[in-house]
Parts: sequence; C-alpha cells; structure tokens
Amino acid sequence: MSGEALLKAVRAGRTVEAAGLLDGMTDGERRTCLPALKELRKELRSAPWNAASRVAHPALHAAGAACHTGAAGAATWIAGVDMRWSQASPGVLLHVLGDRETDWLADLTHRLAARPATSRVPFALVSGLVALSGCEVPTTDAYVRGWLEHIGGSWHGGGTVAQRLRKEPHVSVMVTALFESLEVTSQVAWLFGDGPGSWYSALAELSEEGTLDRKAVLDACVARLLRGGAPADQRVFLRLLSSLAPTRDEERERSADWTALACQAVPTVAGYAQSVLASLALDGELTSRQLAEMSSGVLFRTEKKLVRAQLVLLGKVLKRDPSTADVLLPALAEAYGHEDTEVQKRALKLVERHVTALPDTGGARERLGELTADLSPGLRLRAQRVLGIESPDSASTVQEEVLPPVPERARLAAAPESVTELAEEVSAMLASGGGVAAFERTLDGLVRHAHRDRDALMEALGPVVARCWWKDRDPSYPVVDRSFRESAQDLEVVLAALFEGVGMETLRAAVQQGPTSGNCHHSALSRALDARLWEAGYRLRTDPMPFLLATPTWDTGLLEPDELVERLTEYRRLDARPGTADFAQALLRVRRDDRATAEAAAARARALGSPEGYRLAQWLTAEGPLLPTSRRRTSGARILLELGELEEIQGLLPKEFRLLGRPLTVFKDHWYCRHWGVTDQRYW
Repeated sequence: MSGEALLKAVRAGRTVEAAGLLDGMTDGERRTCLPALKELRKELRSAPWNAASRVAHPALHAAGAACHTGAAGAATWIAGVDMRWSQASPGVLLHVLGDRETDWLADLTHRLAARPATSRVPFALVSGLVALSGCEVPTTDAYVRGWLEHIGGSWHGGGTVAQRLRKEPHVSVMVTALFESLEVTSQVAWLFGDGPGSWYSALAELSEEGTLDRKAVLDACVARLLRGGAPADQRVFLRLLSSLAPTRDEERERSADWTALACQAVPTVAGYAQSVLASLALDGELTSRQLAEMSSGVLFRTEKKLVRAQLVLLGKVLKRDPSTADVLLPALAEAYGHEDTEVQKRALKLVERHVTALPDTGGARERLGELTADLSPGLRLRAQRVLGIESPDSASTVQEEVLPPVPERARLAAAPESVTELAEEVSAMLASGGGVAAFERTLDGLVRHAHRDRDALMEALGPVVARCWWKDRDPSYPVVDRSFRESAQDLEVVLAALFEGVGMETLRAAVQQGPTSGNCHHSALSRALDARLWEAGYRLRTDPMPFLLATPTWDTGLLEPDELVERLTEYRRLDARPGTADFAQALLRVRRDDRATAEAAAARARALGSPEGYRLAQWLTAEGPLLPTSRRRTSGARILLELGELEEIQGLLPKEFRLLGRPLTVFKDHWYCRHWGVTDQRYW
C-alpha cells in the first residue's frame, strides 16, 4: 500500500510527501517500489516536455535514488541524462539518503564525484555526502571544478575568497588537486578574477600566513608550468606564481626549473623564467655553466624577443666578467644556426667584441671555428677572419643562391578499405579538421561504405558520432534541421543524414533550393562545397552512390581524365546515377593541359553513350577557359580581389556552381557574411 502511495505522490510531484513516505520504508519495501519508478521514468522520457511531465521529475529523482539499495545503481539514477534538467534539490537527496551506512554513502560519493562535469551532479550534493559519510574528499576534475565555483561564487556566503577558503576543512587537499587537474583551470579561469579579492591574492595570502604550505604551493605551481598545457591554463599559474612573489632564495633554489621553462615553455612563461635567471646572473648568483646551459636552449627558440633578450644578457655578463668568455662564447655562437640572419649577425658582433678574452689554450676557439659552418656565407667568412682561420681560397668562393625544389605531386591515397579504419579517420576529422586530401578520402569512404553495407558502417561510427552536437536531439525541436539548412558544416551533414539526425525534407530542400542565407563575397566558394555535401547526405538516404566521381587523383586537387572516364564506365556498368554536384566538381578538377590525353579520354567518354559521357567529351575537347580579368585593391590590412565574368562556368554547370563564374566587385553592398568564423575555408 505504501508503494502505491509513493507512486501517486511522485506522479503528482509532491516531493515532500514522497520523502516522508520513504522515511518509513524498509530496504525491502523500497526495492519493491523500484520497478514501478523505472516504468514511470520510461513513460516520462517519451512524454512531451511540458509542465505536466516536468512536475513529476524532482520527486521521481529523489524516490529512485532512495529506492536503489546499491550505491552503483543510485549513482547511475542520480546522474541520469533525463534527470539532469529537472531534479530534486541536494537537500532533499541528502535527506532521503541520510539513513544509509557510512560505507555505502562513501561509495556513492566517490562514484558521483568520478562522473564527468557534463553530468551536472550538484557540488552541494557531493560535498554534503562527504560530510555525512566522513569519507576522504574526492579530487576528481568534476569535484575540483565544483569546489572552485562554490568558493569563487560570493552568492553562497559572502566575504572574500580568502575568508571562504579559511573556513574550508579540506583547503590544502583541494588546492593540491587544483594544481594536479589537467582540465579544470582553463575552464573556470574567469573565476580567478583580479585585484585584492581574487583567487591569486587569496592563495598568496594563505601561503604567507601559513594556512597553506608556501613551499608546497610554490613547488606545485612551478611543476604545473613545467608540465605545459594550453596557454590559457599556463597564464593562470603564471599569474599565481607572480602573486606569490618568490624571494631571491626561493628563486635561486629553483634555478634548474627556470632554465627548463625558459627553454621549453610557452613564450609568456619562458619570458618570466628568463627574467628571473637574468636577475640571478647579473647579481652573480648564477654560474657561467648554468647561464651557458640556459643560453643553448633559449637561443634556438623561434621567438625573436626571447632570443634578443638572451643575447643582451650574455653581452652584459661578458662585459662585467670577461673571464667567462671561454664558457659563454661557444654557447652564444650556437645562435649561428638560428634561422633568422639578424640573430646570426647579433651573435657574431658579440663574438667579435669579446673574442680577445679567450685564452690561447683550451677548446673554446676550436668550437667557435666549428660553429661558423652554420652561418650564412657572407657572415661565415667574417667569423673565420675574426678567429684567424680564414681558408686560402675563401676570397674566391662564390656562393650560389639556390631556391628550394618545387614540391612533387603525390597520388591521393585510396579511401579506407575497412569501416573500422574509416571510423578512425572520421573521428580525427571531427576532432582536428584535417587537410583537404584527408577530407576527400574520408568523404569518398563514407559514400563507398554506405553503398556496400550501411549497417556495418553505422555500427563502426556509433561511438564516433555519440559526441556530435546533433546526436539524440529532441526531434520536436527543429534546431538541427535549421542549422544544417543554413550550412552543411563539413562532414557533419553526411553523418547526420546517415544516422537520420536531419530530416529528409531538409535534405531535399537543400539539394533543390540551396542555402537559406543570403549571398556575400564568399558564397560562390561555400555553396559549391555545401552542394556536394548536401547531395552526398541526400543520396545516402535515397539512392546511395557507389563512390564519388570528383575525388582527386593528385594531392594538388587535379583529376586525371582517364580516371574520370573509368569511373563513369563503372557507373554505367552498375547502372548508377551520378550526382549532379559531384559530376560538376569532377569537371572543374579534371586536367585538360595535355591535349593528346584529353582528346583520347574524350573519345572513350563519348563512346559510353551516357549524358555525362557526352558532357565530359565536350568539356575535354573545348578550348581552355580564358582567365577572367582581375584587380587588387587594399583596405587597411586586407587585400580585396575583384574578378570579371567567366562565361564557360556559368553556361555548363548547375546552379550552385554558376556563382564561381559571376563577376565579383568590392563595391557591392553585402550587409552580412557568415564566413568569418567558419572552418571550411581550408577546403575552398
């Protein structure tokens, strides 16, 4: 009877009543209620998202958590995706779970803390469970992030960050976890603030007064900078290090760390470390060996500011103490191999100025002579004269400037043979974008494998698309279709079409009518690319193509005419219908500069007897298009290109490709351009 009352209270959304009923139940009674609660959850999951369905969620969230007698099941229920947007408050959950044993609560605590931050498990719930169970405080990324937001937000208790940190029972453990977390800091860097009440000043204040171990905080901060990471992440810890204001003794103890940072860290961190070492060196607290070791790394950095600062430092130290020349000059001369000839000149001037301080014995002169080989020819002769090792025939040596060889074109690799390999390449493309060659291979691979075995392809791609923004979106909200209707978004529209994440009406409208956004100067390029992607996605759902015709033969983008004829022949054999946009792109890519090859391929294409064969034959035997007239204008830092009309493209290609032949002028008003931030520019 109590189970029916609980289910009735949950359906009505009476959370307080449900919590009261749960208080009087045994574990056995709670277990018997669980199947009905699961059925209700399943029912609400498919119900429309409206007030009637939302009202039951908080009570259901609390009741399901309390009725699970296993910590693993309770954690899964609490962090469920469908519970995320309308859940019970942390206070209610702590109330219904408060009668559990401490070991059970500790297990639940660490299971919830191990969930990713995207699970949106409230920090107040997990921290409350820590207090209830008395367990060791979690140090997961999600918990550390929640703790940072909890302390950094003044809404929960007022006072400064330092005052709130002093009240924290686990402040030392959490600060240590903050330094060790690889993801948290850059995500919530905005919370660190600025000024006297910021996190930086608070941690410095607590380190100074002894609430935190100053040496441990300094060591952790330097270790985090040595680990490297995203620039935004590094800026947070560099700012903290500056706020700690290390003393001269603390700086001297970490001279090896500063050297490593100056040689390898991101420029801002390297500049700070370089300034610390420069101060030590000029005060005589850095040995010449240490300075030489530092210089060997810094002088090979690409940042000119760091390299020049190092040369200035070496010049000051050599001027103050000429006896260091035998150690410092060979290290300085390693800059002879720098790619910037201006750096080479600066280094040679310093050697010329201080070479007289070198002892006659020892290997310093010999080492300088060896390093002159890295200099450009004119500077090399000058350096050899300074050392007195000029070769007899050096005056007659003529240096011939040779340009680098022209890159040789390479054949584009075939599309991945297996769906597993294709899934790996799709994952890489989604993560980093990849180059044009990888894009073409991957697109062709999707088309090929969808034609061969659609189910096997979807099974292999399932884990890859699970993280895509459009996957498992509520179909009652048209945001996915509207977004793809405006732009194909590289391979995303093909994947969304494959997994039916975008509607057929949207794909059909995109293929037949093109984009809904207005024209701008870049529309000709983006529309041609989008047309191929929309067509590929549409054909996957209606009439899969066996492969793409437009995949280039070479990594330059050119398509050999014989290869295009062979592909059309295979289409003819399979009785397959070529894609309109795909064939248009193939025409634009096919090579026509070798007239004999083009005419032979045209004869074979004409013999196919297909419309595409006749069009290809006509294209290959036509005279090459005259390049349109062009004019360059400048506007601030930009170069604006104006182009005349190209009639050949406008006459023979489909609608979405005709813009490529239209005249382009910078004087035509275009009030909006959506292409400033898009990533598909690399494929244009």
